[in-house]
Amino acid sequence: MFAALCWATPPSWAAELSEPEQDATVPSAPAADTPIESTPLPSLPQKPRQQLRELDRRLSVLESVVVGRGHGRGVMERGLGWSPEIKERGFALYSNDGLFRLHLNGGVQADYHGYPGTHSLNDPGTEPSGFVLRRLRPILDFRIAQYFRGQIMPDLAPRKRSELFNAFIDWDRFEWARVRVGQFKPVMSIENQQGEFDLVFAERSLVQNFALRRDFGVQVTGRVLNRAVRYDLGVFNSNNGAVGSSSVPDTSSDNNKLGMARLMYTPFLLAGPKALRQLDLGVAAMYGGCRESVCQQPMLTMGQDHTIFQYNGSVTGNGDHTWLLPQMSWFWGRMGMMSTLVHTWEHKIDRATGAAAQLQHQAWMVQGELALTDDEPAFNRVTPKRPFDGTWESFSRGHWGAWTIGARYSEQTLDADTFRLNFGDATQYARTAKGYSVALNWYASREFRFQNMWEHTDFKGANGTYAAAGKADMLIFRMTLIY
Repeated sequence: MFAALCWATPPSWAAELSEPEQDATVPSAPAADTPIESTPLPSLPQKPRQQLRELDRRLSVLESVVVGRGHGRGVMERGLGWSPEIKERGFALYSNDGLFRLHLNGGVQADYHGYPGTHSLNDPGTEPSGFVLRRLRPILDFRIAQYFRGQIMPDLAPRKRSELFNAFIDWDRFEWARVRVGQFKPVMSIENQQGEFDLVFAERSLVQNFALRRDFGVQVTGRVLNRAVRYDLGVFNSNNGAVGSSSVPDTSSDNNKLGMARLMYTPFLLAGPKALRQLDLGVAAMYGGCRESVCQQPMLTMGQDHTIFQYNGSVTGNGDHTWLLPQMSWFWGRMGMMSTLVHTWEHKIDRATGAAAQLQHQAWMVQGELALTDDEPAFNRVTPKRPFDGTWESFSRGHWGAWTIGARYSEQTLDADTFRLNFGDATQYARTAKGYSVALNWYASREFRFQNMWEHTDFKGANGTYAAAGKADMLIFRMTLIY
């Protein structure tokens, strides 16, 4: 193989390096008063010059085989070693025919959590100030044959426990009908659709207390009508750990299932005002039965530093549950915003007392991000136009990365019967929570980001017996590194 390659025609740039074909000359040092053009140029011996030219040509051919040239991939990138991705972060390993592929990427998030003002560890779900490894997620994406791909993503951060977050297989033969099977995050809300490393704030809003976060199931996703309409249809297990911000997927506790449908429309994707090209409007709904468990994780503040509400251990579902989520997002120039509302109808029963009711809970959020530099917020985070690479040279050229500010308001209200029927402890859990968030984000590069966030939450109990804190403040300083 290499014998044949050595006789291949060298690339054009290699030929340029070996020019000129005529005898090369090397000037001797001229006298100060002697013109350079009059200085004689002795010739090199013919044999050494030919040997250098031949070695240079062979090195060029070998480099083109191993590394690649132009749009062609070399041996390393085609399957005999790791090579960096050009358009994606991480590293990839390909088979010779390109049908099989492994892509290693992931991210790390390290935090410092501080609590200014009053902060009592006697309040439910509170923690002391300190450093936290929030996420440590190696992600392995893979493609099998032409139309099958998948992902395996654990979270190794020891904050609570290490667990497997994603493990699924996709069949993506058709853009209008892509099938996903396994354990994954259902696309129930536009906020939930964002990746954890793309969030403007540290965590998602209070709407996530009522959203299906991760579960086992099957989902069909597609884009139709010139990609202006996206739909998502899915069926998932009905278990105690799926709904809520601290999701813990588990096997089914009964024969009930949850059905989810979502429709998003981008009305001005192909025509209309340019300012509205990235306007998305939609609605999602979920319906299913819940009887053997409460089907609800503890409800947390946006900083996940305080438990707003948790059902008593004797409370379970008592029939059908329904969720409705209108939602929207809009990005234009230096601005971006998102908003979501969720309203639920849930049948609950206290197995100890026999008290039962249909509860209606509601939460909503609106958030915005504004770029202070000449950059554009995006659904999949900001990509700086002038990334900072950590050197003084980069800084002196004005490559400071992207700077943005963000603001968010979120609110949740529980049904009054929740406390009237003693489904939860009215002395320590709130009926209403109102959260405010402010963020200053520095996107140094596509791979590195530093966030400074303040979260404030006001609590109001259902009656005069409420004795927990009336407010909570939290400062979050986060460093994110993705690869």
